[in-house]
Amino acid sequence: MTDRTVAFVAGADPQPGTGILHPFPTVDLPHLDPFVFLDTGEPRVLGDAEIYVGPHAHRGVQPVSLLFRGRIEHRDSLGNHRTVHSGGIQWLVAGSGALHEEVLGGDEDGVFHMAQLWVNVPAARKLDPPAHHALPAEAVPELTDLGPGSRLRLYAGTVGSSTGPAPLPVPVLVAHVVLAAGGRVTVPVPTGWTAAATVVGGAVEAGDRQLGPGDTPVFADDGSTVTVGGGVGGGELLLMCGQPIGEPIVMGGGYVMNTSEEITAAFADERAGRLGSLAASR
Repeated sequence: MTDRTVAFVAGADPQPGTGILHPFPTVDLPHLDPFVFLDTGEPRVLGDAEIYVGPHAHRGVQPVSLLFRGRIEHRDSLGNHRTVHSGGIQWLVAGSGALHEEVLGGDEDGVFHMAQLWVNVPAARKLDPPAHHALPAEAVPELTDLGPGSRLRLYAGTVGSSTGPAPLPVPVLVAHVVLAAGGRVTVPVPTGWTAAATVVGGAVEAGDRQLGPGDTPVFADDGSTVTVGGGVGGGELLLMCGQPIGEPIVMGGGYVMNTSEEITAAFADERAGRLGSLAASR
């Protein structure tokens, strides 16, 4: 097996006041087909405080919340009201349209750490019926045999005999990797797939690059594996690999469609109440 080389590294500075890292979409990294949006950050101590994200709409995309530590309480216009805790995953199949809100909180030590990754949907499925799913930590396989000093939690996709629990709309591999100092993880990735990773804590090494939080190495399609190492003190990363959809991407608000006309129609449908309704809980 041959490791993929690092094609380039995109950076993301923490947003003032929140520490949120927004690696893409940006001018330097418009998208990582089939992934179109990522918000993450380093672990934050919230204590007893909460972060409230009020009702907002989505269409044509699947926002996936990967909860490394903490708590997410979800409500939506479909009637779902669910809470996931450290290590769990929740995702909204926005389909033809739905509204949701989230209340974010810390774990038993008051620490909060997550990533929200939007996975694009092929045009033929963008207006599927909406749905919401949530799974606890124990549903997520944890692999420790992919390299010394590594721990990989597999949210979606297949590695060896293990398969992640999230049936996303296109073939993907999404995982949270924790690396000890000097540790290493090697993950097989099919030819033709997009492959990238975002550092979500500590220090990571990819190729000859020393990377910190927000750095996103994008790998060339020149090998069958991706290898990443732990830097000084170790680090954490979100691994994102997937089969590109190869269709036009137009984004507006929480909508991800193929044309600007479809985005305009989505906003019109939201104003007319055709995406449902959801009263704010706060």
